[in-house]
Amino acid sequence: MIAAFCTGKETIEVRQADDPTPAPGEVLLRVRACGICGTDLHFYNGPFPTQPSVSPGHEFSGEIAALGDGVTGWSVGDRAAVEPIRACRACAYCLSGRYHLCPRRALMGVPGALAEYVCVPAYTLYRLPEAVDYELGALAEPLAVAVHGLHIANLIAGEKVLVIGAGTIGLMSTLAANHAGADVVAVYRHDHQGEAALAAGASRVVRDGETAGLENEGFDLIVETVGGAAPTIAQALGIVRPGGRVSVLGVFTQPAQLNALALMLKEVTLVGGITYCHQGLRSDFETALGILAARAATARSLVSHRFPLAETGAAFAAAADKSSKSLKVQVHA
Repeated sequence: MIAAFCTGKETIEVRQADDPTPAPGEVLLRVRACGICGTDLHFYNGPFPTQPSVSPGHEFSGEIAALGDGVTGWSVGDRAAVEPIRACRACAYCLSGRYHLCPRRALMGVPGALAEYVCVPAYTLYRLPEAVDYELGALAEPLAVAVHGLHIANLIAGEKVLVIGAGTIGLMSTLAANHAGADVVAVYRHDHQGEAALAAGASRVVRDGETAGLENEGFDLIVETVGGAAPTIAQALGIVRPGGRVSVLGVFTQPAQLNALALMLKEVTLVGGITYCHQGLRSDFETALGILAARAATARSLVSHRFPLAETGAAFAAAADKSSKSLKVQVHA
C-alpha cells in the first residue's frame, strides 16, 4: 500500500509501506476519508516532535476489508467511523466509560490513517448511519471533541454560548451547540471562518479584537478552542457571566495565564476537555454521528478542501495556510 509520512518540518512523503495485518480483535480498514487535524499540524509545523517512520491521521472512516480472529458483529464491506482511542478496557476509568482517561490510553494516528489501510480494534468502530457517507464519517472525530466539551460543561438548551475560535473545533462546537438548542455567538479571525460559523448555526459572529462589550451579554458558557499561546482563557473568564462555565478545548503549547481572582469572585466553573468518552446513555461519538445524519449539508459545508492520498503534502500545505481559506481539509482514498 501507499501511506503518507511527516518526515520533518513542513515535509510530507507519500511512499510504499507494508500492508498491515489485523491482530486478534482487530479489523483491517480500507481508509476512504481522513481529515487533517490541528494536532497533525503541530507535527507538520514543528512544535511537536515528528516520527518520520509513522503515518499520522486519526479523523477517519472507511470500509472493513478483513476481520481478525475473534471479531464478531462486523462483516467485510461494512462502513464504519473509528473512535481512535486504544484503552485497557479493565481499569476504573474504562469501566465507568471514561476510557479517554485510561492510564494506558493511546490515540490512534501513530500509526494513523493517512494510508490506504490501517488496523484498528473492533471496539473502536461505529457503524455509519445510512445518511452519513465516508466524508461525513471522517468528521465524527472532531465533532465528538466538541460534543464532549459541551457535555462536560453541562450545556442546557436555550443557554447563551460564546465560542472563541472558528477553526475546526470552534466550528464543530458552534454546530453542536446550535443543534442542542443554544444561542451561539462565535469569535473568528479570518473572514471565511466567520462565514462558516454563521453557516454552522451561529446567530452572529464577532471578529477577534473587537470583543469589547461581550462581558455585558450574560454568556452562560464560553467554549475556548484556540489554544497555542493565546490569552483566551483569561479572555473567557472576563466575558462569562457570574456563575457561568468555561470549557477549554484548545491545545495549548505554552502555559496559559488566567485571572484567578476573576475565577473566584465570579464563581466560574472551569473545565478542560480531551477527546471523548461514553459516560451516560450515549457516547459522544454516537451523538456526533447523530448530528452528522441530521445536519449533513451543514456539516459537509465545513469540508473546504479534498485531496487524493498521493497529494497529502499539498493537503497539509493547504491546511496550514489560512490564506487558502481552509476549514477542514480531508484526504480521500
